[in-house]
Amino acid sequence: MATVSMTKGAELAGVSKGTVSKALKSGRLSYAEKTDNGYLIDTSELFRVFPPKQKETVAESRSETHSGNSETPINSGGLQREIELLREQLQDRDSVVADLRQRLDKSEDERREAQARVIGLLTGPEPAESKRGFFGRLFGKADD
Repeated sequence: MATVSMTKGAELAGVSKGTVSKALKSGRLSYAEKTDNGYLIDTSELFRVFPPKQKETVAESRSETHSGNSETPINSGGLQREIELLREQLQDRDSVVADLRQRLDKSEDERREAQARVIGLLTGPEPAESKRGFFGRLFGKADD
């Protein structure tokens, strides 16, 4: 019977150290010996609770990893094109914003001019002082 540490047991079983620790604390997994350095777990007990990794599974996962890497350049080409399209859209929106700002400034200037004209019409011309006296204004004759 071979014994392993909790860390090595977790590595052999393909689980985390925390998972092995929880199994030990709950009593689902028993240990051979508890030392100052931690638990020593019998491998047969470890594999009873956590079946060992299959070598074929490891080989398959490696082949999947390699095929995943080969897809990356193809996928990154698509991502690169998407980035280009997004940049074009951003430039289009920037030009629209610039155009709208220009229009807003122009309309603001026009509004101020129109407002000044309206104020001028509402106040009317400055009243000219009449040179005619009271009777002149009353009878329509000019003062002498």
